[in-house]
Amino acid sequence: MKQHTSHNIICLEAEWEYSEQSPNNRFSLNTLPMLNWLKEAYECEVIYRRFRTKTDLKYYLDYFRIHAEEGFNKYDVIYFACHGEKKGLWIEGHSVPLTTLAKWAKGFFRDKVIHFGSCRTMSNKIDSKHFKRDCQALMVSGYQISVDAMDSSIADIAIMNDLLSQEEFDVDRYTDRESEFNQRYESLLDALHFHAC
Repeated sequence: MKQHTSHNIICLEAEWEYSEQSPNNRFSLNTLPMLNWLKEAYECEVIYRRFRTKTDLKYYLDYFRIHAEEGFNKYDVIYFACHGEKKGLWIEGHSVPLTTLAKWAKGFFRDKVIHFGSCRTMSNKIDSKHFKRDCQALMVSGYQISVDAMDSSIADIAIMNDLLSQEEFDVDRYTDRESEFNQRYESLLDALHFHAC
């Protein structure tokens, strides 16, 4: 049954299969089918962009920020699907620390939910809170450890589904261990060391 949501998603996904660090790694995770399912189920809007380099990522963040008043402000869920590292993203053998990401966003993340579908990006809870504060984001979430791609994809679907089902975002659903969301997916979230702030 279709539902209508007031929320919309921007997904920035890296070229998983190309890796200077692991040239034999041809694993390619593609989040577009999941996003199309959410778009259909919730009648929401989805912007999906694939990037290969840090320059590509910065370009998209600049574009969305510069053109925010032309409709991009209505996208209140920002989903990063890429490799990660402690306190940052890992793109084509290069680190993009959370501090750099906050500078590139230049206010575009204000009042938005930022979810990192990447390994270890949320490994330091203090730095995650600083990122949230610096971006003035409503919520930041992701995984603290290296995660299995299938398990984290299942968790990403659960998180996106739950976010879209809310009229207004309730951050406590993700930060409170006793919340309905955390109780429903407890074993999966615990195994992935999911963290939200």
